[in-house]
Amino acid sequence: MKIVVVGGVAAGASVAARARRLDETAQIIVLERGHHVSFANCGLPYHVGEVITERSRLILQTPESLREALDLDVRLGTEVIAIDRSSRTVALRDTDTGEETTESYDALALCMGAEAVRPPLPGIDHPTVHVLRRIGDMDRIKARLDAALAAQRAGRRGVVRAVVVGAGYIGLEMAENLHHRGVKVDVVELSDQILPPVDHEIAAPVEQHLTARGIGLHLSTAAAAFRPLSGEGGDGEQDERVAVELDSGTTIDADLVILAAGVKPAVALAAEAGLELGPRGGIAVDTHMRTSDPHVWAAGDAVETPHPVLPGTHLNPLAGPANRQARVAAENICGRDTEYRSTQGTSIVKVFDMVAGGTGATARQLDAAGVAYRVVHLHPSGHAGYYPGTAMMHIKLLFAPTDGRVLGAQACGFDGVDKRLDLFAMAIRAGLTVYDLEEQELAYAPPFGSAKDPVNMAGFVAANVLRGDLSLWYAQDYPAGTAGTRLVDVRTPEEYDLWHIPGAQSVPLATLRDAIADWDRTTPVRLYCAVGFRSYLAHRILVQTGFEDVATLSGGSTTFKHVHHGGESSEAQPPMESYAEHVSVASAVAAATGALTDLDCTGLACPGPIMRLAAAMRTADAGDEIRVTVSDPGFALDGPAWASKNGHTLVSMEPQGPGYVATFRKGGTAPVTSSSAPGPAKTSMVVFSGDLDKVLAAFIIANGALAMGQDVSMFFTFWGLNALRREDPPPRERTAMERMFGAMMPRGADKLTLSQMHMAGAGTAMIRRVMRQHDVQPLPELVAAAQAGGARLIGCTMTMDLLGIAQSDLIEGVELGGVATFLGEAQESGSTLFI
Repeated sequence: MKIVVVGGVAAGASVAARARRLDETAQIIVLERGHHVSFANCGLPYHVGEVITERSRLILQTPESLREALDLDVRLGTEVIAIDRSSRTVALRDTDTGEETTESYDALALCMGAEAVRPPLPGIDHPTVHVLRRIGDMDRIKARLDAALAAQRAGRRGVVRAVVVGAGYIGLEMAENLHHRGVKVDVVELSDQILPPVDHEIAAPVEQHLTARGIGLHLSTAAAAFRPLSGEGGDGEQDERVAVELDSGTTIDADLVILAAGVKPAVALAAEAGLELGPRGGIAVDTHMRTSDPHVWAAGDAVETPHPVLPGTHLNPLAGPANRQARVAAENICGRDTEYRSTQGTSIVKVFDMVAGGTGATARQLDAAGVAYRVVHLHPSGHAGYYPGTAMMHIKLLFAPTDGRVLGAQACGFDGVDKRLDLFAMAIRAGLTVYDLEEQELAYAPPFGSAKDPVNMAGFVAANVLRGDLSLWYAQDYPAGTAGTRLVDVRTPEEYDLWHIPGAQSVPLATLRDAIADWDRTTPVRLYCAVGFRSYLAHRILVQTGFEDVATLSGGSTTFKHVHHGGESSEAQPPMESYAEHVSVASAVAAATGALTDLDCTGLACPGPIMRLAAAMRTADAGDEIRVTVSDPGFALDGPAWASKNGHTLVSMEPQGPGYVATFRKGGTAPVTSSSAPGPAKTSMVVFSGDLDKVLAAFIIANGALAMGQDVSMFFTFWGLNALRREDPPPRERTAMERMFGAMMPRGADKLTLSQMHMAGAGTAMIRRVMRQHDVQPLPELVAAAQAGGARLIGCTMTMDLLGIAQSDLIEGVELGGVATFLGEAQESGSTLFI
C-alpha cells in the first residue's frame, strides 16, 4: 500500500509514524511545503523570548531521522497543488525550483493545518508585520528583534516597541516573551476581553495580571492600518518602523508587529478537489477521520469534529486533538476500526506567573446553541493555604440543570490550575455529574492540594444548588436584578469600608442573627461576601428562619469585580512603575527613619493582608517603613487605596509571583478631614450629571482653576460620561442593550440638553444662542480647552461596563479609572466638587 501524507507537522508526522508502526511494508511519503518537518510550533514564542535558548530543540525530527527510524520518505519544500481523485494522484511543485511532478497514492491523508488570518488592512504587507506559524516565521521575527535590541544597547536608538494584534493564546505568549526581552508591548484585541476560550470573569483576572506587568492592553479595539514611518532611525539608517493606527484613534509607533488574530483552516486544496466541507468551513470527516472520498482521510486543524456537549461539528486548532485524530486516521488507513468521537477543546496558557484555560463549553457557546445550564463560581487556593506558595484560584463550572452533567469548566490562577482542568476534562469525557465530582478521591498533601480539593468543592457547591440547599444570584444580574431587594454585605466592616457593591448594607455575619430579628421575611434578600462561603452560611441562617426569597452571589465580590471591573479594571490599573505618581495621601509625607519591617502575608486572601498591614502600622513610628509580601492579586488596588485613605505613603510596589512586594511608609499625621488652612493647588470633581448647564458649570470651573495654576481632575460617571462621547465613534459590535443605551443617551457634548427649561429643544437652543452672543465658548470648546490646559478627564470603568460604553466611544485623551483612582485624586485636592 502506498500512503501519501500532505503536511509534516503535528498531524501529518503522527499519521506517518503510526502507519509505519502498523504496516512495515507500506510505502509512506510525507510531503511538506516548508523546510522543516515535525517541529514544536507551540514552542516558537519561547525561542523568540530566549526562554528556550537552543533553536535546535524545537526541531523534533528531520527527514534523515525519520528515514532511519521509520523508513519514511519525507520531502521538504514540496507543495501539493492539486488532487486528482479519479486517478488517485497528487500534483506537486518544488517550492525552490518550481518543477512540477505527480505522485500516485492508495490512501491520501490531508494534514495541512491552519493558516494565520491576515486581514486586508492598509499596510498589512509592511516588513515589520509578521505572523508566527513556522520556524521561518520565528527566525525572521527574532532576527528583527535582535537587531533592534542590539541597536538599543549600542545607544543608537531608544525603547524597542512591539504591537501584538490579538489576545488569544499565541498573542499573549508572544507579548510575554517580547516583554522578557525588554520590549515595550501593546496588545490590541477586537473583543472586550482577552482569551476567547474562556468567559469574561475568568479572563478579567488575567487582564489585570497582564497590565500589572507593564503590558498595554487595548480592548474593544481593532488595528485599522499600518503606515510606514518616514525618516531615519536612531542608528542613522532608514527607519523601518511602522505606525499602527487603531480604530480608537490611537497610533503606536512600532518596531515589530505580530498578527495573532486567529487562524483559518487550510482547505483550499480539499475544496478544489471537491471534498465535502463542514458548516464551519473545515473538512468534513466521519468518526474514522475519512472524508467524503473513501480513499482520502484528514486530521488536524483543518477538520471539523463533533463536540461532547455542543451540537454540530467544530474547528479546534489544538495540538492534542490533531495528534489523536492522526492516530485514528492511520489506524483506519491500515485496516483497523478505530473511532474519534469528539473534541472538547481543552486548552491552557501561561501568562507571566498566571495560568488560565478551559475545557468543554463556555457560557457563550451554550447560550448560542440554546443549551440549558447552571453556573457556580468558586475561589479556592491551589493547595493548602497554610503551606507557602499558593494563591487564590478562580473556577467557573457549568453543568446541566437536570442531571448535573458537567458541561464545561474554566479556571485561572497560579498553582494547580492545570491538574484541575485535566480532572474537569476527564469528567466531561466520561459524562460525569457534579455529584460525581463530590465523590472523587484525589491526591492530597499540603504542598499539592487540600483535603477538600477544588474539584470536590466545585461539586459540593453545584450539588447544593441542584439539591435546593443554595440559591444563587449572579454579578450579571446587578443592578436590575437586585432592585427592590435587601442587598446585604456579610463581610467585616473593614472589608465593607474598603469596597462594597453600591446600595449594599453592611451586616457582618457575626451580627446577622441579631440584625434580622425585625426584618420583613417577605422582602427578597440578596447576600454576598468575598468569595461566597460566608454568604452561604448567612443564606442557610435566613432560609431556616423563615425568609422566603434568599440568594447569595455566586463567587462573591471577587467574581463581581471581574464581571463589572468595579474599581479593579485592567484599564484603570496604572502600571506598577507609576503607582507612586497615581496614589497620594492626605497627610504630609513623613521623612524616612530607615526602620524597615518585613511582613509576610502570602497565602492570605482579602482582607487578610490589609488587616495585617494595618496592625503593623499601628505599632510603627512615623517615617517607619513596612515591606509587605502578598499573594493576593487584588492587593494591587486595595493596598494603595488603604494607604491613601489612612495617610500613609506607598513607596514602591513590584509584581512578584501571583502577588506583589510593596513598601509603605507610615504617615506623619492623621488624614486631614477639614482645615481652615489653604488646601493644595488642585481641584477634583465628580461629574455625575449629563445636563448641559451642569456640565458647562463644571468645565467653566475647571478652566478657571487651570487659569489660576491649579491642577484639575474630573471623574465622569453615569450620565456625565455622555459629555465625553464621540459624535462619530468607530463601528464595533454591540449587544442589544448597548444599542438601546446608545440610542437613548446623547452622543457628545454638543448634544446635551438643559436640566430645566429644555422645552422640547427650544430652551436649549436659546441658551446656546445667548452663549454665542456673549462670547461664551460652547461646551465642546470648553472641553478641548480643559484638556489643552492639562486637566485629567477620567471615565468611570464600572459605569462604562454598565452602560455599554467602550473606550473607542469616548473622545481622545480620556483616561479610564475606577474608584481608587478618583479617591487618590480627591485626597490630594484642596476642594472636591460633586456635579
